[in-house]
Amino acid sequence: MIAIVDDEAEVREALRQLLEIEGLVPLEFSSGEQALARLDANFAGIVIADLRMPGLDGIGLFNCLTRLDPELPVIMISGHGDIASAVDLVRRGAYDFLSKPFDADHLLATVRRALDKRTLALENRALRQPHPAAGASALLGESREMELVRLTIDQLVQADVDVLISGESGTGKSLVASLLHRRSPRARKPMISVDCRGLPGEQAESLLFGHVSGAFAGAQFPRTGQLLLANAGTLFLDHVDGLPIGLQTRLHHVVEQGSLVPIGTSQSHQTQFRTLCSTSAKLDAMTADGRFLPSLHFRLGSFRVTLPPLRDRGEDAVNLFRAFLIEESEKVGRAPPAISSAVWRRLHDHDWPGNVRELRGFAANVALGLGDPAAVPAVTQPASNGLRSAVAQFEAESIRAALARHRGDINATLVELDLPRKTLYDKLARHGIEAADFRGRKGA
Repeated sequence: MIAIVDDEAEVREALRQLLEIEGLVPLEFSSGEQALARLDANFAGIVIADLRMPGLDGIGLFNCLTRLDPELPVIMISGHGDIASAVDLVRRGAYDFLSKPFDADHLLATVRRALDKRTLALENRALRQPHPAAGASALLGESREMELVRLTIDQLVQADVDVLISGESGTGKSLVASLLHRRSPRARKPMISVDCRGLPGEQAESLLFGHVSGAFAGAQFPRTGQLLLANAGTLFLDHVDGLPIGLQTRLHHVVEQGSLVPIGTSQSHQTQFRTLCSTSAKLDAMTADGRFLPSLHFRLGSFRVTLPPLRDRGEDAVNLFRAFLIEESEKVGRAPPAISSAVWRRLHDHDWPGNVRELRGFAANVALGLGDPAAVPAVTQPASNGLRSAVAQFEAESIRAALARHRGDINATLVELDLPRKTLYDKLARHGIEAADFRGRKGA
């Protein structure tokens, strides 16, 4: 993500369009005060700020951001008469400055380098923090099935082999991928995640493999593909079963040969990465009926982690619920509530089709005093509202709860809800939910 801070709407619009063409996610702020209200030390991105703004100007914003997080890259935009001030800010720790009018290619190259630096800083910060993976596994559960999963992961973390992670939705496939990356020799390099279900149609090939300027209509600027950004690190193909068949052949070539050719050029680029894939589908059946390339299936699926559904894990649901309830209660600044008999009945009688994700959501609702099954809105609503209204209300409440748990972090919310980015934004608009309302809240 790139926070754009500029009081001129035209400048913000130009930067937004340039960044979106590159597949980046811009956040626009019209003032330094507005940006400070939204950004925190865990912001997974960088800042581009104008030096001259009314109110809190670029210098004041830089000073505040430096106190907030000295490792947050800040790129300053300055006019010709402000170059001396901008250079002084660089001496004091600003990542770079660009004088107006700035060159688009130079800006994009600077942004990419700053994002790489930010990713590395956050990963190193995470590695310095105590993590369950360093001792007890982050994959909770005492069942025999989960013991086998943890044993398999322990055997695979140092092997540096491609791994296929399979299981029903909500069983923790993204968590396993994260563990395999963080505990591997590649941990200090980025893990590039691609949701294969949400690839943007005609732009999918460009997003994965990149393109040069003028490669096709609308390709005004070059793009570095995700497969090249993953070089020396890890590529996580979430929902790999959703990868279009036409791209499977090209991906197989890259995985086998360690090189790729961006669209619009014949120049080959070397890229070598570990591939982690997740799927909720039956890839064997998809391969048999021609929907998935057999050679790619065998290449990616030589080593596997299969996650069991929660209904097959015995008392794990109860034990997980206890742990989740404590965590969720801490997030909202409350003591864990007493558990009603209705909650216990639900824990034992429900088969949890949404698995661990659904269970955590239930714990979050109980922590907020909303989780007594005897008071579920869908049960007590007047029949005239209908099923569609009940489903819409449940969907909106689930999205709000996820945003609250992640302090408005869209990327983390996407992972928890297992949704493509465009789908989540559509649902936010439909329900009138603003992710910004959940950022910076105490206990959110």
